[in-house]
This record gives sequence, structure tokens and C-alpha cells, in this order.
Amino acid sequence: MRRAGVLLLLLAACDGWPESPKPAPPAAPPEGAVPRGAAARARDLAAPGPPVDAGLLARGADRYAIHCTPCHGARGAGDGVVVSRGHPPIPPLPADPARSVAAIGTNLGGAHAMADKLDPRDRWAVARHVEALMRAAP
Repeated sequence: MRRAGVLLLLLAACDGWPESPKPAPPAAPPEGAVPRGAAARARDLAAPGPPVDAGLLARGADRYAIHCTPCHGARGAGDGVVVSRGHPPIPPLPADPARSVAAIGTNLGGAHAMADKLDPRDRWAVARHVEALMRAAP
């Protein structure tokens, strides 16, 4: 019983401990600093991209269906469901794969950029899928 009383007294005394100091905000990187992996990312985004094969095209079709179809439509004509619900017309992605990779990353049309959602290989996959869509368009 006496131990329980001592323990209770010790726990009650813990209430007055000072707060941990808050960490300082991170300093701005020095001028000219390059983020880790930037060179590899730039290399992965450089034309001509990965070799085009059935797997890359299938991955591109899958990623396009998830990320691009709501706005650009299944055929890439800019007639996705958001347009049918009142969004202003959306331009199609460029058929040139290198331009598509840039457009996908920064979304030149002013909507949602996909650089944080699609890694470089997936951007190339989508670009190659768009290229195939534009070739098949009447």
C-alpha cells in the first residue's frame, strides 16, 4: 500500500515538467543547391524515354485511365466527365511524347500537375499511350 502511495506521489510530481523545445524551422538551402536525385530524375525524363513495349503501353493506359480520363476523356479529346459537368473545355495532351511528358509533369493547361503523382517512367508510359491515341484518332 505504501508503494502505491509513493508511486502516485511521483506521478503527480511529473505534471510540472517543462515542455520540450520546439525545433527551429529548416534553413533555406544554399544558393545553387540541387535536390538529391535531381540528376537521375532529369535523366529519366530526358527523351527518348524508356523503350516502348506492350508493358509500357499497358501501364500508360492504366495510369491515363486513373489520372487523365476525368478531364481529357478516354480518347484524349478533352471531353472528360468534368467538361460534361460544366468545366471549361480542356485541351488534349500533345501527341509528341517529349512534349506530353512536360505537359503531364507541369500541366501546361493550368490544372493539376502530375509530377508528384506519376514518376518519370509512368509519365513516359502515359505519353506513349497518348501518342498511340492520337495516331488512332480519325
